[in-house]
Amino acid sequence: MRKVLLMMVCVWMIGWAAKAQSGWSLTPEAGITAVQRVGTGGWRPGIKIGANLGYQFKPDWIGIKAGLFYTNRGYSLGDYPTRWDYPDGTIEYGMEGGSITQHFLQLPVMADFSWKVKNVRMHLGVGMYAGVAVSTPWEWHSWGITTIKPEAGTETGGYGYYGRYEYPYDNRPFSNTNSFDWGLTTSFGIEVNNWVMNAGYELSLGDEGDGFRSIGSNYNTLSLTVGYKFKLGK
Repeated sequence: MRKVLLMMVCVWMIGWAAKAQSGWSLTPEAGITAVQRVGTGGWRPGIKIGANLGYQFKPDWIGIKAGLFYTNRGYSLGDYPTRWDYPDGTIEYGMEGGSITQHFLQLPVMADFSWKVKNVRMHLGVGMYAGVAVSTPWEWHSWGITTIKPEAGTETGGYGYYGRYEYPYDNRPFSNTNSFDWGLTTSFGIEVNNWVMNAGYELSLGDEGDGFRSIGSNYNTLSLTVGYKFKLGK
């Protein structure tokens, strides 16, 4: 009797699994982003382009999707004053500042909840992402006035540091930036006749590197993308 019941349960589970398969889909998307570095104030524009691979279960209200996207982000540090005192009495007053841009490949994985209203299907995605920076150009600049003592006089000048050079003694805030990132991601989208529009939000939580050695909220990213869903199976 137990074997019969077990076989019936197995047959039911196999039948349910077969019925649950609703097919795969591939959705190329492209759009724009607005990125804010936490603590720096302003928003910076960017782009987002890639594709999501989705799998829809039955009932149709739940699925899963994973994607691969290119996106960029960064921020600037405004000029702030510095002062250097030298043993010969020279005093240098300066201003320092710079900017950084990271070009990322991101892999988001999300649960996809959806429901249909007439001819429009709504989507709510919740999940996490991991990303790797394939390029991180940055620059650091300064300028100032040097007061030479005891003779009065001034001399103007400037110098710069660039990410493509490595300075073992450099302690600028953008040096040794971590190339790996991860965080939380969510999106809300509408689908009409296979055309998809998604509004998304990402919160970066990854350790940024030597200059900012901590795990916490680093970037807020808003995105708006448009794509087309290609159904790969039934």
